[in-house]
Amino acid sequence: MPQADVALLRDAYRDFNSADFPAASQALAPDIEWVESGTGMPYSGTWHGTASVVNDVWTSFVQYWGGPGVVGMETDQFLDAGDHIVVTGRFTGKDSAGHTLDAPCAHVWRMEGGLAVRFQNYTDWTVANVAFWTGRAGE
Repeated sequence: MPQADVALLRDAYRDFNSADFPAASQALAPDIEWVESGTGMPYSGTWHGTASVVNDVWTSFVQYWGGPGVVGMETDQFLDAGDHIVVTGRFTGKDSAGHTLDAPCAHVWRMEGGLAVRFQNYTDWTVANVAFWTGRAGE
């Protein structure tokens, strides 16, 4: 696992957390395949290309969970898996009403030529969704 790839991904997570999507997207190949596991979320599915990731996944994700600064990704480990890097961590956040998000996840990145060409997100959004939205029905 080239350390340059790890550094690139660390920077991308930092930029994502500060909602600097143009900077975060510099880690992505123009034709990246982005897979969000699960169903029922506005960003679930398979997406192709940097613009689609930024507009259809990242922007949708941040809006769904409450806006920039409300939700982020805390990384834990960057694991060498041959031509892949596995990043473990958790999505966390707390909105102004005090509702919290805490969803463990694993991200599998395939890197080629110093850029991410494929991404797969493994997060149980059903559990995270219920926990975050519980008690919001009357708001």
